[in-house]
Amino acid sequence: MDLPRRSRSGVATAPRPVADEPHPARPPRTATPHLLEAENLVGHLSLPTCPLANNVYKDPSQRNVVRWGDPADASTWVNRSQCASFQTAVLRRSHRWATQRFFTAHFGVASPFARDYREVFARGGVPHFERVRRVADLRPGDLVAIDYRNDQDTNTGHIVMVREVRGAYEAPSPRLNFPGETQYAVEIVDCTSEPHGQYGVGHYAAFPDSRIFNAENQTEGAGFGHMMFYASDRTGEFTRYRWSVNAASSGVYPVAERPVAAARVV
Repeated sequence: MDLPRRSRSGVATAPRPVADEPHPARPPRTATPHLLEAENLVGHLSLPTCPLANNVYKDPSQRNVVRWGDPADASTWVNRSQCASFQTAVLRRSHRWATQRFFTAHFGVASPFARDYREVFARGGVPHFERVRRVADLRPGDLVAIDYRNDQDTNTGHIVMVREVRGAYEAPSPRLNFPGETQYAVEIVDCTSEPHGQYGVGHYAAFPDSRIFNAENQTEGAGFGHMMFYASDRTGEFTRYRWSVNAASSGVYPVAERPVAAARVV
């Protein structure tokens, strides 16, 4: 039986803003084609009339299927992908240049992994992708890729699409705040087997994940969530990240351990 679902973007303002530092003005909500396509897909997959089995994080051996269906029939919308193949499918849906030939020529593979995206974003010089170095400069539709440096063939990292930079955030625990760095709450669209956060813990209500229904029930696949990215106060560049607003200090990864790079589709 389908659980009742609805996509939530989180409307509460960030609690406990950084002391004595003004919040940057929120950027205007731009209508990038790939973000609109991703939101449209997640919106239909999140309807109660769409079976949960239609939206899953696939095993490496399974075929990648991302289908925009009939707007009048949510059951025809399907996502069976991984984090990177989901973003690639959205780009291919949205832009004529995003073909298998393009990705093979510039990423070395027709369907890049998160590690490939991160490497290309950091290196630069690839058509249609412009590097974004500063966390505060992220805009709706930008892509953020993480390399886990784990030498695995498939689970190489993670990649998300930005919906909105929610603003600077100071965690209640001092172990989650770092001198000389500002933490930002970023609303994202992604595909994952592990939704972002624990229901009801800490400030989760302000920064939720659409795949988490309550304390006992959640699902996987494509959805909306929030991640926490840290920036150097000196350069503004990425310094570390956390998976969610209530991720513990053991889940804080510096970029020296897990490199992060972002890019804007142009």
